[in-house]
Parts: sequence; structure tokens; C-alpha cells
Amino acid sequence: MKQAVKRLIPSQLKQHLGGLRLQFKSIPYRVGNDVECPICGTHYKSFMPFRYRNNAYCPTCKSLERHRYIYLNLRDNLGFYAAPRKKVLHFAPDICLIPSIVQNPFIEYITADYMTSFTSSITIKPDYVMSIDNILFPDETFDLVIAIGILVMVPNDAQAIREVFRVLKPSGYAIFHDPINLNQPQSFSDANLTPDEKQKLYHGHDQRWYYGADYADRLRAQGFAVETDTYAQQIDAKRYGISPNERIYVAKKG
Repeated sequence: MKQAVKRLIPSQLKQHLGGLRLQFKSIPYRVGNDVECPICGTHYKSFMPFRYRNNAYCPTCKSLERHRYIYLNLRDNLGFYAAPRKKVLHFAPDICLIPSIVQNPFIEYITADYMTSFTSSITIKPDYVMSIDNILFPDETFDLVIAIGILVMVPNDAQAIREVFRVLKPSGYAIFHDPINLNQPQSFSDANLTPDEKQKLYHGHDQRWYYGADYADRLRAQGFAVETDTYAQQIDAKRYGISPNERIYVAKKG
């Protein structure tokens, strides 16, 4: 009966009610100033839990740890928001990052996603429906490609990396971020893993790849130059709810 009633509620109303429920649950977290979301500027006692992680989720802009870390890198470390003007392709665009990008006069912003059924509270409807392993743009089109949590879902990640390399301008770069176990020497993919095996590897997520310490080398194998990221050790990671071990992979073409 309960499920039947849910099916009668319009999807937009469901989203609205879900948003109200989230804001009500967030009230205890909003009393305090121990952490701060650099994206929206909201202060909290702590960030809200997300799945198996505490102190992870910002209920105002919907950012997670990785989004806050990537934003700080873009703003303070990579000069993303400053001149000159740049053309950017963002796969599975994260809703928390979009406002600061679309309002910037130095950024021509294009979004793409293959799994459009996921466009709801965490992302937006993309400009183009396409997969990262078959990018529908000519060679040397973009100054930057952003792929957060994308390669991990692609059957042929090497082909996807080559496609990103192809569409970047000679001086362009890509930002990659995926779940990685640095204690695991080599990455692997196994479609035959049981649910229990997946749970042990990465909390049961249904992903194609289980990345290890060779992640950067996999990018280098397709032509990219990749530097070691130590920026998390240079910021107040605790203040922003970011692990000091967090890292992104800035892959440069030139």
C-alpha cells in the first residue's frame, strides 16, 4: 500500500518533500562553527553523514568531501576561475559545483552524462548524452575535462582516458577523481564478484573498476603527465571535512 501511494506522488513533489526532510534532519548540524563548506560558505557543527561516512555531506549545496577538495583545488591551486577564458567539458556534472562555474565569465561550460536517469538532486540534465569513452567532439576542443567518479564505471577505462586526451588542446589538462585503495598495488576489474566480495572491496558499490596504487600510471600509459597531489596537506582539511589523504589527479596533455 505504501509503495502504491508513493507511485502516485509526482516526481517533482517527491523531490520537494525530500528536500524538506533533509533540511529538517540537518538542524542539529547547523548549530556550530567547527566545519565550513568552502563552496557555499555554510558553517556547521559537523557535516552530515553520507552512507558509511560521518562528517561528509553539506545539506546546503549537497557537496561531499571530494567536491570540496576539488573546488579548493580549482579555486586556489589551479587558477580555474581566473582569466584567460577556457572551454570546459564536465562529465556527470555535480550540482554543488555548477553555480560557481556557470556564473564565471572566463568559462565556457559544457556538460555530458551517459546515465541520464541519475539527473535529480545531485546533478543536472546534461547538455549532451554521451559516454566518456566515445566523446562526440573533434580533437583538441577543450582546455579542461572534469571527470569525478567516472572512470570507475567505464568498462574500457583506457579507451575513455584516450578519448579525454584526444579532445584536450595541446596545453589542456583533465581532473580525474575515483575511489582508490592505495594499499592495493594494482587496479583490476571483475564482473563476477559476489555482493559480499564487493562489500569487502569498496562498501558494496556496483562499479566496474577497483583502482589501486597504479592509478596515475594508468593515466600516464595513455600519454598524460601526472603530478603527485599533496595539496590536502597544505590546507585546513579538518575545517573543510576533507581527509588529509584526499587527492585528485591532474593529468596534463602538454
